Amino acid sequence: MKIFKDLKNQYFLIFVVFLFLFGIYLSMNVGITHDEFHDYYVWEANKNLIKNNFFETSYDSQYLDGGGKFYGVGFHYLSIPFELISNFFLSDTIYSQEVKSILSKHITVFFLFILSGIFFQKILNLIIQDKFYSNLGGILYLMYPYLIGHSFFNVKDIPFLSIWLICTYLMISIAKILVDKEKINNKYFAYISIFTALLLSIRISGILIFIQYIIMFFLLLNRKNIDLNSFIKNYYKQLILSFFSIFLLFYILQPSYWENPFLFFEAIKYMSKHLQTVCTITLGECMKAQNLPSTYLPIWFFFKLPLVILFGIIMFPLVEKKIVNESFSSLIILALTFSIFFIILILIVFEVNLYDEIRQVMFLLPLIFLISLTIIYFYSKKIFKIFLSFSILFFLSQNIILYPYNYIWINNFSHFTKINGIFELDYWGVSTKAVADYFNQNKEDEKICIISNRNSGVKALLKNNSCFLSFRNLYKKNQRPFYVAFFERSVEKSSPNSCQIVFEEKTKVNFSTEDLTLAKIYKCN
Repeated sequence: MKIFKDLKNQYFLIFVVFLFLFGIYLSMNVGITHDEFHDYYVWEANKNLIKNNFFETSYDSQYLDGGGKFYGVGFHYLSIPFELISNFFLSDTIYSQEVKSILSKHITVFFLFILSGIFFQKILNLIIQDKFYSNLGGILYLMYPYLIGHSFFNVKDIPFLSIWLICTYLMISIAKILVDKEKINNKYFAYISIFTALLLSIRISGILIFIQYIIMFFLLLNRKNIDLNSFIKNYYKQLILSFFSIFLLFYILQPSYWENPFLFFEAIKYMSKHLQTVCTITLGECMKAQNLPSTYLPIWFFFKLPLVILFGIIMFPLVEKKIVNESFSSLIILALTFSIFFIILILIVFEVNLYDEIRQVMFLLPLIFLISLTIIYFYSKKIFKIFLSFSILFFLSQNIILYPYNYIWINNFSHFTKINGIFELDYWGVSTKAVADYFNQNKEDEKICIISNRNSGVKALLKNNSCFLSFRNLYKKNQRPFYVAFFERSVEKSSPNSCQIVFEEKTKVNFSTEDLTLAKIYKCN
């Protein structure tokens, strides 16, 4: 009986361990996406800067010229141990060392996602003080297809989201100590300094975390009668040291800033106006990154958030009094709600370029989940248990059906709108794996050239060398036979002249009969 009792108490931990081990395999078997090569080259150039500064070498760092120097590399420090371990298992594969390194980073991304799930459960438990329901909420979060899909490969947004969630946990823990009228241990100042610096070193937009910190602090002053003068008197040394440590550690982690620390401010400006000319198909309209309508984010949140989370948000007026009675819970919910609101407001006011669905604001999703699940819990524990259990089973089926395209998942409102031509699909190019597999099995002559908009992603996964032509050659006169592969936004392009389709990569969402085409291959004889 004791064994079953232990299993009941530890089922979240067992689930997390199982998911991580299974996820390692899944993350190593997705395609290589278009951002990964760029991110890898930025990291290699920064490593060369480190070598040049400390060992008087002259390795090439030209990839950091222009905007390259503003890209954060904090994630790659975390990936070093996983890269060393995974290289051992990849030693007998056909892949080049560059491709092995890129694939090994998938494991780090998935590990950080799992870590975010653990901290999500911890935060939820701090808010509702119920471990069983917090565990259930943590499992729902980890099974959410949109996020778990990104966790297989997204070296930018998932690490950023994960560290943001850890910072949020530390912020709430400090708030709890202050509410309980206890003294803040210096270790909390050290932890929040380290993780805030790491957040900034992954993406410069981590500066937005200070909005969340400030909102929480002022809510504490206003609602918990914390004396500002006493707080400053007791902790001014720690606050000054923390602020200094954050930016010192960020500077250390970002070699491209070593010659000029003031690049920090230029980076904020550069990244907020990121030179991105693509448009994202949103409810049938191709919305341009540099000219977004105010409806862009609301539409994507409405269609990407699970129905159970949307239900929780709608139920807020019915449980407002219950949450207010739970004094600390209401404080956290208010802090997270105001943080989301002001961050989105800042992005709109400063006309920050957004694209590819909600990936630039993906870090807000766990906060929305926390708010919604808290509302459902206080409305009815029974409904919480039923809704979450059903949603977890539904997510499980969707993750199996969609893999490796879990991230294109969209909620059941898609049955009213359809998806093809209405919403963006495989905008990362995960389908490079399926296309490479087709060529590995069917392309016998290495001299036959391939034209695609993601040549590097396909080439990296081929068993044999092959001839590749730039995508600009698509409508030029080429020596036949040749292949044409369409990915991402190019998948809807018309058929090349006198070519026959030989392969289509398709999937379905939400048990719909609608086929979603993610990639196409034509052979031009």
